[in-house]
Amino acid sequence: MLARLRAAPGTTTMRGSSCLLEGEIPAARVYELQQQLPGLTRGEGVLDSAFDRYEPVRGAIPARPRTDRNPLDRKEYLLRLRVAGR
Repeated sequence: MLARLRAAPGTTTMRGSSCLLEGEIPAARVYELQQQLPGLTRGEGVLDSAFDRYEPVRGAIPARPRTDRNPLDRKEYLLRLRVAGR
């Protein structure tokens, strides 16, 4: 699964009953990993990430569809906006 996300696992350390896996994953794939982590770890996994460096994009530029309402599309945004107290 990590290979499909183009992640490069690094060191693995046991801390009591917990396992710490360090590695690198492209920023464009972090969201996908966040979505899959609960199923992979039975809800016990925690993802902690930090930006490391910029690298040139190779191949097609990554894209991710919006998962929230688009405030720049005024008509769509107002149709889905809930009024407070309702």
